[in-house]
Amino acid sequence: MRYKHIVTIGTVLITIFVLLAALMYYFNQDSCSKGTFPCANSTMCLPQQKWCNGEIDCPEKDDESITCIDLFGNWKWYEDIFLNNETRPKPRCPNVTDDSPGYFTSCIYDNCVIECQEYAEHEFPPTFLEGVALIRFENSSIPVLKYNSFERYSHLMELHLDNNTIRFLEPNVFANQKALTLLKLSHNNIREIRQGNLNGLISLNTLILDFNEIHSLDLSDLENSENLTLLDLTRNLLTSSNFYLPYLPALNELNLDENRLECITSDMFSRLPMLSSLTLENNLIQTISPDAFANLVNLLDLNLMHNQIVTVPPSLFMSTRNLSKLQIGHNEDLLPENLLPSLLPLKNSINSLNVEEIIMDDVEKDFFNVFTGLEFLYFKRFHYCTAYAPNVQKCKPPSDGVSSLSHLLRKRLLRIAVWGISCVTCLGNALVLWGRFTAKDENRVLSIVIRNLAVSDMLMGLYLFIIGIEDIRFRDNYKQEASAWISSWSCTIIGMIAMVSSEVSVLILSFMSVERFMLIVAPLRGHRAMTPQTAASSMIAVWAVGITLALIPAIHWRSSTRFYGLNGMCFPLHIDNPFLVGWEYSAFIFLGLNLLGLVIIGYVYAGMFISIWRTRHATPLSVGDSEFILRFFLIVLTDAVCWAPIIILKILALTEYPINPDLNSWVVIFILPVNSAVNPLLYTFTTPKFRERLAKGLFGRVCDIVSRKQSRSESQVSNVYNSKNTTSGTGIPRDSSIEEKQVSSNNMRNMILCMPSPKKSSIEKEKEDTSSNEMKNKNIMLCMSSPRKSLEKESKKNKSTDELYLVD
Repeated sequence: MRYKHIVTIGTVLITIFVLLAALMYYFNQDSCSKGTFPCANSTMCLPQQKWCNGEIDCPEKDDESITCIDLFGNWKWYEDIFLNNETRPKPRCPNVTDDSPGYFTSCIYDNCVIECQEYAEHEFPPTFLEGVALIRFENSSIPVLKYNSFERYSHLMELHLDNNTIRFLEPNVFANQKALTLLKLSHNNIREIRQGNLNGLISLNTLILDFNEIHSLDLSDLENSENLTLLDLTRNLLTSSNFYLPYLPALNELNLDENRLECITSDMFSRLPMLSSLTLENNLIQTISPDAFANLVNLLDLNLMHNQIVTVPPSLFMSTRNLSKLQIGHNEDLLPENLLPSLLPLKNSINSLNVEEIIMDDVEKDFFNVFTGLEFLYFKRFHYCTAYAPNVQKCKPPSDGVSSLSHLLRKRLLRIAVWGISCVTCLGNALVLWGRFTAKDENRVLSIVIRNLAVSDMLMGLYLFIIGIEDIRFRDNYKQEASAWISSWSCTIIGMIAMVSSEVSVLILSFMSVERFMLIVAPLRGHRAMTPQTAASSMIAVWAVGITLALIPAIHWRSSTRFYGLNGMCFPLHIDNPFLVGWEYSAFIFLGLNLLGLVIIGYVYAGMFISIWRTRHATPLSVGDSEFILRFFLIVLTDAVCWAPIIILKILALTEYPINPDLNSWVVIFILPVNSAVNPLLYTFTTPKFRERLAKGLFGRVCDIVSRKQSRSESQVSNVYNSKNTTSGTGIPRDSSIEEKQVSSNNMRNMILCMPSPKKSSIEKEKEDTSSNEMKNKNIMLCMSSPRKSLEKESKKNKSTDELYLVD
């Protein structure tokens, strides 16, 4: 069938595109997506918050290993490595043996360590050996610790009472535990710690009260303790008004995460001279007193993340000049100008700084260079690392999905795709321009439109070509050059080139679709065919609009050049950074103009399809609906494949839905240029006229030689036949007009089909353009040999005006 080759081409194109898209997306994925990290010897990926959180999640326990060293000061990693290690040394015990009486058989007894679970209230406290050194009561129903619960265990060194239902502690409950060094009361229902509850714990080193409901805290029993070094009060109900700490000269680490502290007063931590680690994450802190840390000269680790801090006093860290780790990110209302001046006293000591979720757009480029010892730096966006911290070794996030700290295009697949798509786009559109300028096409209006479309699409190939060159130039050195690159006018200019290409292409496709719609669906409503002058003027207007759309943000944000310089690709999609400078304009372009263009194209092609379908079903002759159906489908499909994913991602980004950063590179390099690469196939290479010209160019000479030989042989046969058979055997003259007519009809059909000489083809063309009567005569002549078959063939070749305009 005639349309088999178009069906094949369409099927192959769709298959290739789907396969390339799937392979591109698959190989573009990291082993673990951004924000997650791989476990050792495993395919498991854990989110960032599960690393060094005190709970083992990886099969090899590497999530709580020595890699947590940047979290020094957080006692939990020490507990998981040391306290819970099966090979750790056991407490020293008095001389007891396994056959000594007095312990419950339902408990696990190992020398002087006893572990009991699921004890009921009436069974507590059980009677153990007096010499036990470590007791674990976990997952039991113990509501109250009575004053005599542990009276007989004077040698007890560690007491673990995790995951019980303890609500109340009686006074002097630990009065006889002079040797106790660790008391763990995690995950209970304790509401208050009163004076007398901790009496007698003179050797206590670690007190863990996390995950309770404590709203009133009195630690006066531990005042002046020279042994208490770690106090954990995570996830309680403490507020600034009911929180008070006595003088604790040895306290080294204090954890107050997930409480309800509203402010940090000047005397809150003034009685903790040896404090080196203080965590206040996820409270309600809004203000900090300028001398809140005046006495904390030994402070090394300070965590103020996830609060509501608005400003940081400039003198806050004047006394903490040894501070090596500061986490103050995720305070969304904190502006750089209210934070950065206070950090200057730490320029020689700070080693790790977390300022995530703090906008740093207007920061001086060399500000972080003054911190000579800075090794870990955590930003909200990748381009902050390249712009402000090119000298910091470990800056996160390490990538924006496109670039890394070493390369503009961080993956080999991206580099291959950039060069491949660039070459295909430039070559295809160059061939379109060559063909449209060299061909003498009677449809000058459509040629003007297609030429402009090819130029705009070629600009996208030029954009990708420049990105490929810049990637080679920055190879292995992007971190040092990134800041200068994204803020340069070169980046802005190539971004404008891509924007002009994108918008002019959308406008031309929309314009062409509407023009076709008016000619085909409503030809009798007063709409006249466009003249070449009108088409040229329309294209000038389209280019003016496209260039203006690209120039406006460059002029409006000319001081920072940040609209196009948001990433190394210099294209303002605002997917990875949805609310950075110019996001409103980006949303207007991609969710306004481009979405409107996509809707228009889909609507008018649907209207044209319905109109042509009805017209063809109303005529007695069928000329093959499958070809124009497939062409319509491919045109709408490529537009939808190009813009629908971008529009959807833009909407998700504006709703702050988490988007894999790898999609950014996939969209910019593969999806965005798809129209530019495929338009030559849709609007030129697969059209009937191009196929006809291709057939003439490749097979014209062969067809010419064959037709001439056939004409000569038929002429010779005709002469011989006429000379030998002028009369019949009976002497009656034979009528040879029928044979002559048949031969001449065959010769004419061969000439029409093969068009052996350029001169004759041009004459035929002029006759077809100037005289419809001659066309009718030609059809009549063709019908003489095979009326029905020839009529069907000629009707397929000479389609109606609307269809020629569609498929040209």
